[in-house]
Amino acid sequence: MEWSEPSRSVSVGVARADGRVTIRVAGELDIASVPVLARELHRAVERPVGRTSLDLSRVTFCGTAGVELLLDARLRAAAAGGSLAVERAHSAVLRPLRSCGDVEGLRIAQELATAPLSASEQALRLSVVSAALSAAFEITGAPMGNAQVHDPAGGVLRIVAQRGFHHPFLTFFETVADRETACGVAAQDRKPVLVEEVTVSPVFLGTPALDVLAEAGVGACASVPITSGDGALIGVVSTHHSQATEWTDEQRRVLEGLARAAHLLC
Repeated sequence: MEWSEPSRSVSVGVARADGRVTIRVAGELDIASVPVLARELHRAVERPVGRTSLDLSRVTFCGTAGVELLLDARLRAAAAGGSLAVERAHSAVLRPLRSCGDVEGLRIAQELATAPLSASEQALRLSVVSAALSAAFEITGAPMGNAQVHDPAGGVLRIVAQRGFHHPFLTFFETVADRETACGVAAQDRKPVLVEEVTVSPVFLGTPALDVLAEAGVGACASVPITSGDGALIGVVSTHHSQATEWTDEQRRVLEGLARAAHLLC
């Protein structure tokens, strides 16, 4: 997906395929930036294409103007004979939708609600990925990193433990469900992803994530998928270096071993 250049604190990516439009948004939706998204939304929903999908998982702020745009776009889509579905949304979007006092806003929030993992399953996954993250730190010697648990109901990774990061990194990467991050690729491909230099990596080039990584001082990263004995995804652990890093053959070998055996750590 191609992303627009950041404009007024927001970036918009649009993909069209098989009569379907997918719009992804990253950044802040406030009164100044809403017109950037409005242009793409109105263009999509006023030309019936069957379905328009909206991914708001990278929206780190959504003000009243952003909520009003979403509600208006849903009405426009229905009037044109199409539909607008919010596929994913950041907590910064869900909160104002739930409190806006509009039935349609509540409906969108309810559509995005997923059944949470049981307390015991959540605790087990947290224990496994935390142990794996500690092992990854030992292997890589990295000063920064995080552990994510896979939420099978929502199909996303959620950060549950971290070292060395602050806002906006933690806010931007609150959930991950795409291939525009090393952890997202590792989760989908079920194999480690080692990025020696993020600024030239095909994973990050041309994506809003690259600016967030630069601000956090990340120069290289390694993401390792953690799976159960039967191959089901438990989560992903990632370590980050502040400078470009050449991963040794030994580090690659041990990280691949960690991916296969992390569930045995607990």
